[in-house]
Amino acid sequence: MPAFDRATFDDSRWPLLHLRLPGTLPAHGHEECLATLSGYLRRGERFLLLVDLSRIGLVPIEQRWRQVEWFEQHESVLRERVVATAIIVVSPIVRLSLSAILFFKPLPVPLSTFPHLTAAEAWAAERLQEAGLTQAGKGR
Repeated sequence: MPAFDRATFDDSRWPLLHLRLPGTLPAHGHEECLATLSGYLRRGERFLLLVDLSRIGLVPIEQRWRQVEWFEQHESVLRERVVATAIIVVSPIVRLSLSAILFFKPLPVPLSTFPHLTAAEAWAAERLQEAGLTQAGKGR
């Protein structure tokens, strides 16, 4: 059973990395999520990040600022390693929070938002194919 205070990373279809958030994370869960994502960046491999924010509620302002700071700290490695980012967003409040974060620090990679997983995965598969990357379980 998943913990509700931490994000879940699924790399079973690498180079597609699926990050699921079970809800709005507490501060320690948010920091753990950023640390885990930093670890994936250190692997030195290119990947596509699919982030599921469909269960997120209001994001605390401190976490929004911390996210901006993290993007600034990792901008060059994000540009090198992340092919694109697909984000599943269903809540208007979360869409507003995401817009606020990206206003202060736009991601240096292509980004698109989707209302559900099926559309996000289809877009992700196209971006991976364009980048010459093959997903596990898809032709390997």
